[in-house]
Amino acid sequence: MTGIEGRGFLLRSAPDGPWAGWAGSRFLEEGLASVHAAPGRALARLMNLVSLLPGGFGLIWDHPPAWMQALPSESRQGWWEAITAIPRLSLHLGPDAAQQLPGGAFRGWLHAPDMPEGPLGEHWRQGVVGWVPREGPSWRLPDLGVTASGEEVPPGWLWGEVTLVLGALPTLASGEALIAAMSEAQGAAERGLAQRLASSAWVDLPFSRRAVGWRVSLVGGTEFQRAGGTWPAALGQLRALKALLQERLRTPIHLGASSDLQVAALLGRQALREGHPWRASLALPPAPGAFTPGLAADPRDPVPLEARAMQPAAWPDTLDHPPIALLRVPAIPPEAGAQTLLGQIQPPPALRWLPPELPPPGRFDPDRPWAPAAAYPFPADPGNGVQRGLFEDLG
Repeated sequence: MTGIEGRGFLLRSAPDGPWAGWAGSRFLEEGLASVHAAPGRALARLMNLVSLLPGGFGLIWDHPPAWMQALPSESRQGWWEAITAIPRLSLHLGPDAAQQLPGGAFRGWLHAPDMPEGPLGEHWRQGVVGWVPREGPSWRLPDLGVTASGEEVPPGWLWGEVTLVLGALPTLASGEALIAAMSEAQGAAERGLAQRLASSAWVDLPFSRRAVGWRVSLVGGTEFQRAGGTWPAALGQLRALKALLQERLRTPIHLGASSDLQVAALLGRQALREGHPWRASLALPPAPGAFTPGLAADPRDPVPLEARAMQPAAWPDTLDHPPIALLRVPAIPPEAGAQTLLGQIQPPPALRWLPPELPPPGRFDPDRPWAPAAAYPFPADPGNGVQRGLFEDLG
């Protein structure tokens, strides 16, 4: 991985190829009779690809819904668990494919227009799958980008990812510092990839130069509001910056929110170390000097669900994919509680529940630990909510 640290931003890319990518699951069957006829070879092809992409890979399951009905439930569950055990891989399914989910330890994202209900809703509230509100034919992949529309999902790629501090937008509005850093990283990645392709060291997956773009992600939404920033002004600046980058770099720009806790902390330390003006919005010591990931409250803090899942109403018109809201709760939420929450945070982000049975995701920061699951407020639900006893923890 290659990193370039600038004033208010951090750029990450790969030295000899794309940083990240996505594709439909049908590419696994190229040269094979079918995936379930040769699952080992399909997994090997997938693992080889993901190993070359430090930013991750999104596998969009666009196989026919009945593709594995002949297999027993244990075999299907083993297949999903094997896929999602691959580091840096995210699985994305539509409602038809998700009906095949047998339960188990795998993780994935369900893309559907409405909140999951019934058996799928149970999987969602248990934290097995996350939910991404889907609008239109394109797939909007959290932490990656948006796919091109088509009957079959075409492969897409990213040269790299640039993470910006929201409070630094006025400084970065000219785009010159970003354009210089992105052009340098893109040129190095293209030269390295040319050598890799010439040496036949790339996986057997079609690589299209026209399908490669950049991702621009955001951190510090909480600090931006704390400093008195206004969302309409930031929205206009981001639209102008995205249009400028697309014009100068001649590549697609995927604008989204960053859920990377480590990058947000690095940018916070940079602001304190170099004395940037936006450092004034950071929390005072002894709290660690780190920005919060994304637009809402830090998922590690025991604050109300609405604060951890909120996004400004106008942001869906600017962001290419919804931000991730990871909601830790003291118990599996009831369906009515989830509906009540969604009524308060329209439009909803990409939602994943984290009940106490599931461990928090890494990386773990000793200076900013996760609070115990019992400390998080339960979803507001007048019908099914449970009031904690005053001396419950003393028993």
